[in-house]
Amino acid sequence: SIKYLFPFHLSIFSLLGSASSQSMRKFSCVTLSTKQLNIRSLVSYERQQVPTNAIMFITAGGIRICVSADQKWVQAAIKRIDATRAPK
Repeated sequence: SIKYLFPFHLSIFSLLGSASSQSMRKFSCVTLSTKQLNIRSLVSYERQQVPTNAIMFITAGGIRICVSADQKWVQAAIKRIDATRAPK
């Protein structure tokens, strides 16, 4: 299972609001992982500016991992995901 490939804690996002405020973003980056992820396991991402400038990657297993947006490998991962999303 992909979950076990990431040896760091998963308290890297927080729920915003309550069940009654579903219109808000469900997840927000609070702390950022400093580890480089396996780019091949990443299937999607979201850019976030609040509360910090970050990229939230989503793995094939549905795990959300926040990282700093200004790392070189993060930009490479975004390009790879964008390329796989582009129409063939």
